[in-house]
Amino acid sequence: MRVLARFRISADLKEISRRSFILGTATACGALLAGCNSSREHSDPRQLNVYSWADYIHPDTVPEFEHRFGINVVYDTFSSNEALLAKMQAGATAYDIIVPSSYMVAQLRKLNVLAPIDHSRLPLLKNIMPRFQSPAYDPRLGYCVPYTWGTSGIGFNSSAFASKRDWPTDWDSFWDKKLAGRMTLLDDPREAMGMALKRRGHSYNTHNTAAIQTAANDLIAQKPYIMCYTSDQDIIQLAAGDSLLAQAYSGDVYQAARSNPSIRYIIPRSGASLWVDNMCIPSTAPHIDNAYKWLNFILEPKIAAANARFTRYATPNQLAFDLVGDDLRTDANLYPSEQLLSKCDELGDVGKLIFLYDKLWTELKCT
Repeated sequence: MRVLARFRISADLKEISRRSFILGTATACGALLAGCNSSREHSDPRQLNVYSWADYIHPDTVPEFEHRFGINVVYDTFSSNEALLAKMQAGATAYDIIVPSSYMVAQLRKLNVLAPIDHSRLPLLKNIMPRFQSPAYDPRLGYCVPYTWGTSGIGFNSSAFASKRDWPTDWDSFWDKKLAGRMTLLDDPREAMGMALKRRGHSYNTHNTAAIQTAANDLIAQKPYIMCYTSDQDIIQLAAGDSLLAQAYSGDVYQAARSNPSIRYIIPRSGASLWVDNMCIPSTAPHIDNAYKWLNFILEPKIAAANARFTRYATPNQLAFDLVGDDLRTDANLYPSEQLLSKCDELGDVGKLIFLYDKLWTELKCT
């Protein structure tokens, strides 16, 4: 049963605030996810099962796809790459599309969780910008299709600062006692510990175990200043004024600014994490043909531009970039200059050091 009303994506797309969308569809989404978690008909040729980030798609996208192709979309969500990994390792076999970030694509490839991408079935893959055509985590896009990209930087409430000169400019702001109890960090070991590493001049991907331990110690010392670690409530808290400073994904902060004009986003001057979220087909996908229909649909310039405008994340689709509007194309925090990008680190696979990250992160959360 479809619980979402049908909408057509028009040339003049209405922009819906994330909080309004959450409130307005809470009942529908609850029913949808309840059905998702109960059972799936693997043999139903008219179904597509998607596992993605919350609020990561224009509200019209799924209804338009269903209307055009006569396929019922079941849409589950997760809040971190680690949650996605845990789900797949636990034996989830019903998903046709999953949306891991760049470093997680590499991990899932090692685990043989992903099916190779048949480029002959994706004629619109040519729309992907050259810089994303052969990333280090997946050369020549053998297992993924780039969907969005962005940074994880600082979201803040400008009204909490006396003047623009007092606005945060770097990660040191998260150790400012004056903001104690009004700050949040991402509930993600690579992101939270990564920013502590960057603060001390190290890469997010460093293999220096002493530096990683120091970053963990810095976060332990900082923990009394933090409201909470969250990757899915941070922008709600920021928009509501409960938090004043948040480590957050770029697009999330822009969504918060729709309901609170005082909200701003910056890439710290020392740099931030740079990531690409990708659509992949799991090796156990039960509806392969529908998965390819979905990927081509998402690659259509008009659809990709609609998603980029709604999510406020950067698009790797060149033709979609041409359609998103000057307000987004010229925003240096959404589409940073090469000079600023050179200070950012794309999260990479750190190999066995991931166990050290997990250990230190667990200790931090339990301290």
